[in-house]
Formats: sequence, C-alpha cells, structure tokens
Amino acid sequence: MRLVAVSLAFSLLAAPAFARRSSSKGPRAGGYCSKSAVGTTSTDKKGVTLECKADGRGRARWTRK
Repeated sequence: MRLVAVSLAFSLLAAPAFARRSSSKGPRAGGYCSKSAVGTTSTDKKGVTLECKADGRGRARWTRK
C-alpha cells in the first residue's frame, strides 16, 4: 500500500513538468499568441517569419508575414 502511495505521489509531481515541456513548441501559423506579443514578429521551427496580430474576433494569433 505504501508503494502505491509513493508511486502516485511521484507521478503527480512529475505531471506538471511533462505538461510544460510539451506545450512549449513555439509559435506556429494560426496559433494563439499573448496579447502582450501583438505587433511583434518571430520565426517558427521551419524558419518562416510570423507576426502576432488580432484576428477578426480580436484574438491574438500568429500569422505569416
């Protein structure tokens, strides 16, 4: 029983680390960007230049420049 409790505790501690690592893929065309990044440019993993702009609904998204 203690072994199960210890393994559960370690898995719960490791879960946020895995989530953070997988969500940091960088900008991609059509993906959301933060409101503070509106007007800035960046490059995706293929080297395409992307700009953070507001879309038709006012949400900040990465668009190809």
